[in-house]
Amino acid sequence: MTGKHVCLIGDSVFDNDEYIPGEPGFIEQMRRSIPETWSALKVAVDGDCIEDIPNQLENVPPHITDIVVSIGGNDLMRSRHLLTQAAQGVGLEELIASPLADFEIAYGWMLDTVLERGLPVSACTIYTAIPFVEPEMRDHAPTAIGAFNALILRLAEARGASVIRLDLACTDKRDFSEMSPIEPSSQGGQKIVDAILQTLGEG
Repeated sequence: MTGKHVCLIGDSVFDNDEYIPGEPGFIEQMRRSIPETWSALKVAVDGDCIEDIPNQLENVPPHITDIVVSIGGNDLMRSRHLLTQAAQGVGLEELIASPLADFEIAYGWMLDTVLERGLPVSACTIYTAIPFVEPEMRDHAPTAIGAFNALILRLAEARGASVIRLDLACTDKRDFSEMSPIEPSSQGGQKIVDAILQTLGEG
């Protein structure tokens, strides 16, 4: 049976080497975990946002059989200042209404762009158990991110793309880098690898 050739596109969920010195980065963990007949390639870039995905797609080689995308967390971080207002009593639903509408358009466009390659696509949700230091982030970010994840689920399923639930995979504070709470640790990275392989049929 011919193996799968998986390309990882997106952000620091897949490009986390800098944040876990002395431990295996995500792509190394992926390559250690896949069957011998498979291969894995990373074109994801730390710090990239939804708008950067077309540039990453230019680096996807023709032999790739499956694309896994994890993007959107950095886009959400652009709106983190709104959670300060939530801490002051402004309704969260009202605060994120405009960012949600923008995200729906951008994420849907991104998925359509990736799907134009004609390959199976798996889209990752954004993890919600991030151990933020700021109280307003700890109190309100999980609910806010959950609303964006609901959009990811709906947009992906409407297009026939698989969904990988990072919000269900990474639930322990040890799943996140001690250097930066929005990046996965090696423990979290392995959980994400396992979730990807389960989705792709080898977990």
